[in-house]
Amino acid sequence: MTVATKPPGALVPNVSAPELKPTKSAPPASVPGPQKASSPAPRPNPPVHPLQDTPARLEAEAVALNLRHFGQRFGGNPVGTNAEIVNELNGGNPKRARYLPQENLRLNEKGELLDFYGTPYFFHQNSSTETEVRSAGADRQLWTADDIIVK
Repeated sequence: MTVATKPPGALVPNVSAPELKPTKSAPPASVPGPQKASSPAPRPNPPVHPLQDTPARLEAEAVALNLRHFGQRFGGNPVGTNAEIVNELNGGNPKRARYLPQENLRLNEKGELLDFYGTPYFFHQNSSTETEVRSAGADRQLWTADDIIVK
């Protein structure tokens, strides 16, 4: 390194710069800067129960709703076997009121109301105002995992 003579009035000595040679260097390290505002991540869809909103479930819910309407009018739900309950809901009550739609009404030879799959519904009276309606489901066997249960 050589030092040049100092010109008059100069505050810093005149220093000749060393010769620079190109070198390979690593890219500059990324420096975290301000975070960009990003849109919120989309929410995952809630899990859907495999039997939710199927025609079979909707049909069972309609039966349960008709039972509740009967119970509101008569002060309690009908009790008995499937055929006895169907008789009450189908006009065999003091007011001769019908609570089962006549279109698409499926009854077997015993007068039992059949579910979407052709199996008699099972009615369980939990109380005078609550009756559980159970469809055997696609396997047509009661008390298995695919049963449809509504109140």
